[in-house]
Amino acid sequence: MTDHDDSPLEFPCRWPVKAMVRTGEGAMHDVLAAIARHADLPGEEEVRVRPSRNGRFESITVPIEARSRSHLEAIYGEVRALDAVVMTL
Repeated sequence: MTDHDDSPLEFPCRWPVKAMVRTGEGAMHDVLAAIARHADLPGEEEVRVRPSRNGRFESITVPIEARSRSHLEAIYGEVRALDAVVMTL
């Protein structure tokens, strides 16, 4: 099944949801909770967290099974709305 848009992606597909967050503040928990409302979370070993050079920020990558473009938009919309999130990729 593919969304009817100009996206080169074919759905369903594996997609890495990425968020840059302020370190601490329960950001990891909040990001995972937001994603879990829309998709099954992968195993803990698949979630990547990388601190920034100065330790003020973390990059969180969570691979999910995306069903459609609108599915991805819903996930990113909820993740972007979190206070700790600086940006999404």
